[in-house]
Parts: sequence; C-alpha cells; structure tokens
Amino acid sequence: MPMPPKDITTNAIRLSQCMIVKNEEKNIEKALSWAKDIAFEQIIVDTGSTDRTVEIAEALGAKVFRFEWINDFSAAKNFAIGQCTGRWIAFLDADEYFSDEDAGKLTFLLRSIENDPNLRRKKTAIRCPIVNVDENGKPFLVLKQDRVFRNAPEIRYIGKIHEYLDYKEPYFQAPEISVIHTGYANNAYKETDKATRNIEMIRAELSRDPDNVTLKCYLADSLRVPGETQNMVEAEVLYREVIANRDETLKDLKQGAYNFIISLNYEDESKTEESFKMCVDAYNEYPENPDFCFYYGRKLHLIGDFACAWEKLQECENLLKRDSIGLAGYIIQNPSLLFYQMTLTAEALGDMVEVIRCSTLVLREDKYQQGMLVPYINAFSQSGYDTTPGEIYKLLNRLYDLSSVKDKILILRAAKDAGNSELFKLILSAFTKDELAWLTENQG
Repeated sequence: MPMPPKDITTNAIRLSQCMIVKNEEKNIEKALSWAKDIAFEQIIVDTGSTDRTVEIAEALGAKVFRFEWINDFSAAKNFAIGQCTGRWIAFLDADEYFSDEDAGKLTFLLRSIENDPNLRRKKTAIRCPIVNVDENGKPFLVLKQDRVFRNAPEIRYIGKIHEYLDYKEPYFQAPEISVIHTGYANNAYKETDKATRNIEMIRAELSRDPDNVTLKCYLADSLRVPGETQNMVEAEVLYREVIANRDETLKDLKQGAYNFIISLNYEDESKTEESFKMCVDAYNEYPENPDFCFYYGRKLHLIGDFACAWEKLQECENLLKRDSIGLAGYIIQNPSLLFYQMTLTAEALGDMVEVIRCSTLVLREDKYQQGMLVPYINAFSQSGYDTTPGEIYKLLNRLYDLSSVKDKILILRAAKDAGNSELFKLILSAFTKDELAWLTENQG
C-alpha cells in the first residue's frame, strides 16, 4: 500500500472510539489504552455498572453516557453511535483491543481511504479478523466482522443479540489488522456471566420466532460451557438442527456446529460410523477448514487407510501455513496434535524421514511427549541415514537437558523401549553415581 499524502492527518480522520459497557473495571483501562493516541474522542455508554467502570473511564478522559439496559444490544450501540462526532467509528467491546502495531496500521489505512476519492466515496466499513484467544493468549477461533465504519446516519446495528452492522456500500478487507478478543476465554466468560445473560435473551427471541435456525445456533453457542452437562446435551440437539438445514446464509455458523458435534463424539466407538460420515460431510462442505482436514485424516488412519490419511493431514498442514484458519477452533490452538498424528501415519507408511520431521516438531513444543520419543529414535535407524547411536545422542542433547535427572530418565526409557542398547548405554553413562544409585533403588 503506497504512503498517503500528508495533507490528511490523524486529526482530520477524526476517529471516535466507541463501546458499551457494564461492570468492566478489570478491562476498561486496557480497552481505552489502545486508541489513546489515535482517537480524538473516546465514547463510553454505560448500561448499569455497579463497580468502578465509570469512575476509571472518566479518569482516563473518556466521555461517559448512561443508557438504561432494555435487553437490546443494537439499541444500546446505536445510542452510542449517536454520541460520536468523528468521521470514522471504531466500535470494540471492553474485552477487545487492537495491538499497538495494528492500531498504527488502522490509522494508515483510514488515511489512505480518505486520500483516495474513489475509496472515500465508496468504502463505508473495514472488515477485519476477530481473533478469540484463550487464557494463555493462544488463538482458538477467528471470525471476520465490521468493527470500524463511517459515522453516517444510515449505518446502524440490527438485532437485539448477536447484532450486526447494516450498511449498503462496499466494505474494505483488512486481513492484516486484527481485533484481539479475550471475552470467550473460559474464566472470563464464567466470571462475567455472559452465558447466562445471552441464554436468557436468545430464549426470549426464540419464543417469538421458534423456527429461527440462526437463533438456535446462537443459543447452542451460549450453552456449550464446559461442565454444564444438560446444557451441552441441548447444544448438541440444536447444532444438529443447524447442520441439517441447507440455508446458505448459515454457512459460516455451520462450521462451528460441525466442530462441536465431531469433537464431542469423536472418541465414542459406538458412534464410529456416524462420526466418520460427519467428518466427511464437514470436509466436503469446508475443505479450507484445517480442523476438518485433521478430523478426516485421523479417521482415515483409524480405519487403516494410511495413504489417504496422510494426504488429508498434509492438506491440514498446508492450510495452517497459509493462515487459513477461518472458523477453525481445534488445530490452530493445538498444532502439536496434527504433527503427533502425522508421525503415527508416517510410521504406518514407513516414511521415516517424515517421522523424524513431525516427531521433532512435537518434541520441540513439548519434550515430555513420551509417545513421540520411541518413533523418533527408531526412525533414525530405519531412515537410511545410517545415524549412529552417538549421533542420536547428540540430537537428543539438543532437545533435552542432560543435567536433569527427569530428562535423562525419560530418554533412557525411550531408548530401552526402542530396543537401542547402544544408545541406552550412552544415556546411562550420563548419570552420576548418586543418580544411578537412586535410579536403581527407585526405578528398578
């Protein structure tokens, strides 16, 4: 993207940061900090906080307005938009933010649009990824939404819950600018009781529109809180209705439904046939979703079709390399699971070069994956590399701390299980006399 002329400044863009909040004292400072240097105003609409949210927001310089909560997210958001005086609006929730780098990219993009007469006339919204992260900051779900848009009377939200922005002009795709969302991490979700609130609101909407499959999908999303067995049962029933529906407007929502049902029944041997069919259906409908490539590949391995399994697992790896994660929620969070499965499939195919590659990737992520060490060691003697026990020992020394008794015991057992007596002796020689005495007494 070329640099825009300097005649359009950040002030000329007049970006309004906007959000509706309730009891967000833990998030409000971070929520306001990302835009502090690029927004000319920060608009907060409080819907009934009983904590220090308003106090903190006002202390940080935000303009705070009150709105009586009426179980309607669009009404609250549209009221907030009405308080904005900027040319553009960035509407993020309190548990969402742009990184400093992406905030800079956003400013650059808005300046570019304003300096291009064609773009300035046509583009009314910025569509960018919403990256949901867990407690450890790892992404587990990526969506695309319109969170930055022009301040125009015709652009408003629709829908009491799971509201969406309604506008007619084209949007601008900005895949390089991501909103980070922490609110669906399990701890945060339970702490704010969002699930209960959403469930009540969606049930009320469904009572007025009982055949609305989109609402049923949203209800299932809110019900799937770990530990709530009865809710999970209801979520499964609802998701099956979503999957059975052929309405093309449900295409994105169905990915989440497939993912839930497959993962829920994946290990149930009594449902093997049904589970396999669902993996195939999901893959055929969404071949670009790495989760479904993985599920399909693993199922093919389990029925002994190793060649086809390897093909699908490779597809999954290639999708991850292209960052094609879409609505994937499983493999993007746990890529080691893919390489673990690829190691087993490569071993079944006799491809020892791939066994070494894939098992190494797993062990670099988690060196205590005992199930990977034996294939890793065995592969060297079967790969045609003519790797000596001494060379394997040196490679293990890169992965493990041979001053750690725990690490030495782990690789010693793996060498024994692999039947590599020379490697076993080399590892044993790394133990001190005291360690050997303890090993003999406690490990046998």
